[in-house]
Amino acid sequence: MSVDLKISDLLTLPNTILAALSLASGLILFLPKFFLEKMYLLEFRGEYGFIIGLVFLFAFSILVINSIYTATQTLTKKRNKKRFYDEAESRLKSLNNYQKSIIYFLYSQDNLTSLLPLHDGAVLALEQKMMIGKATTQYMVEDLNNAQFPYLLQTWVADELNAKPNLVQDLLKAYEIEN
Repeated sequence: MSVDLKISDLLTLPNTILAALSLASGLILFLPKFFLEKMYLLEFRGEYGFIIGLVFLFAFSILVINSIYTATQTLTKKRNKKRFYDEAESRLKSLNNYQKSIIYFLYSQDNLTSLLPLHDGAVLALEQKMMIGKATTQYMVEDLNNAQFPYLLQTWVADELNAKPNLVQDLLKAYEIEN
């Protein structure tokens, strides 16, 4: 029976396994002699010490690199999310009147959902900016040239409007201008 050991397989081990390998090999390498004698591992360390050292260095290095990478990814996501919410009001204010009226129309609905034209550029732009989204993936339409599809207001937009009444007034003015 042959064991195929690939470096790529070792690099994709979960952090918990890498931590266990680092801990086990580190203990065998660095525990005092009297402790290893009680565990009958002294001869094992003497015979395979070089390999145990390589396993320790490899597992510990990959564990540290993976931990740093995971920490930076988490911090980056948190920073981007904070920036996204900090800039929410300015993004809503930068919309044109027609887009603001669409946002206000959806906000004024009880369930924040209504039919909107599927082939409307402003609707598609709002969807691209993650302010609205399709409520379903399939919907029956009668007229393909003037298709209407259910759209919903994203929760972050509703939360922003609930927190800032002056923003609602701005959207209401745009809604009154457009209608």
